[in-house]
Amino acid sequence: MDRTILFHIFAAVSFLCIFPITCLSKTSPNITTDQSTLLALKSSIALPPDHILVNNWTTTTPTSVCDWVGVTCGKLHGRVAALDLPNMGLIGTIPPHLGNLSFLVQLNITNNSFYSDLPEELANIRRLQYIDVKVNNFSGQIPQWFGAFPKLVHLNVANNSFSGSVPQDFGNLQSLKFLNMRFNQFTGSIPPPIFNISSLEVLAFSGNSLSGFLPKDVCNHLPNLQFLYLARNEIEGQIPPGLQECSKLQVLSLSTNKFTGRIPSEIGNLTVLEKLDLDSNSLEGEIPREFGQLVNLEVLSLYGAGLTGLIPSLLFNMSSLEEIDLSKNKFSGSLPRNICPRPLLKVLFIWRNKLAGNIPSGVGNCTALSGIGLQENNFTEYGQEGLVSTNCDVYSFGIMLMEVFTRKKPTDEMFTSDLSLNRWVSEALVNGVTQAMDSRLIRKEEEHIFAEVNCVSSIFELALNCTAESPENRINIKDALALLQKIRLEFLAKLLEN
Repeated sequence: MDRTILFHIFAAVSFLCIFPITCLSKTSPNITTDQSTLLALKSSIALPPDHILVNNWTTTTPTSVCDWVGVTCGKLHGRVAALDLPNMGLIGTIPPHLGNLSFLVQLNITNNSFYSDLPEELANIRRLQYIDVKVNNFSGQIPQWFGAFPKLVHLNVANNSFSGSVPQDFGNLQSLKFLNMRFNQFTGSIPPPIFNISSLEVLAFSGNSLSGFLPKDVCNHLPNLQFLYLARNEIEGQIPPGLQECSKLQVLSLSTNKFTGRIPSEIGNLTVLEKLDLDSNSLEGEIPREFGQLVNLEVLSLYGAGLTGLIPSLLFNMSSLEEIDLSKNKFSGSLPRNICPRPLLKVLFIWRNKLAGNIPSGVGNCTALSGIGLQENNFTEYGQEGLVSTNCDVYSFGIMLMEVFTRKKPTDEMFTSDLSLNRWVSEALVNGVTQAMDSRLIRKEEEHIFAEVNCVSSIFELALNCTAESPENRINIKDALALLQKIRLEFLAKLLEN
């Protein structure tokens, strides 16, 4: 009896060792599963008849799913490994079926109009290394399961409407190099485990409502960090001296927060730093002399930072510095005589301080200068001997108009080498002026909305005339004032008509 039982057990084991190979080959997900998944995604998107996906993503032609637009298959398994659909005008939701793409490594659907939330079934795609869903209309809480992707290297959810807190589980993403969560609606503090991801190179949380403090040892475990964007939040406390441990840092953006205390002199140890933005905080004290060690610094923005004391002459000796904005502080004393020993300076804004004395003759050496703002100080010989021309002054006036009516600054993080404040406003005049307007200026239900839009459009045109690339092509400041008065009168007349 025992031998009979053993024989049957042996036979059953032998059978099970062979059976799954045949059975599972019929039921396991395959390229047909991937095709059905992509068709489910297509059906959840509202596509116009002439959209490329309408006739390309279809089973009516012999084309393989691996040849569909935006689809890349892996060579080893022949399954869908990458889905790249950026900038395609897609409007719709992400179906749960997408979780069936079990071999997917890269998902890029940036700059579309996907909405609702991300289905939890996406957590099944454990091979994901690259996720980019920026510039869509996703909402709801950020999925906790993002922290369950062990191979994730790139995560970008910027410019959506995600809300709630940042998951603690993000600290599990120990392969992550790029984390961009800018311009959403996140609240709470940044989870401390995120500052322990030693592989991080980019950490971006600007444009949310995050609060709390930065840890003192913020950079102790971030040896590879190159870009730190925390602007436009509600982070408070002192700026940690421990930032000096991020020795590879190229951009440090902490503007529009609630930082207090002095600027740590240790920031001067960040010798590869190219941009430092501490705008609109409640700092105190002077600019550290150690800033002279920032030999690669190109942009220094301390607008409205709350600083006092003298402006160190060393700032104007830095060979790489191209833009300086020290406006709206309490700096006193006078400007150094040799203000442009190297004629690389392009932007110099020091308006609304307590500076006195003469305008230094060295301003005449600033041959690359395209924007200067020295107004609202106590200079005794402002403009004497033609050192500061009305063309330079009108540039500052044009920038000021753009700042007021867009609620953006030229140093805003949205502006890069490819997109400046001027270009953004210029494109808005073609594509729709409301795209660049401060949304608080106009309400859609207002009676005079068309008059208001036309008024702002005229102001934008004036601002662009004030900031033409060549000083010779800029409108004179007197003509600018006359044109602004004309715009005002025309706007009032439109209001009276209604």
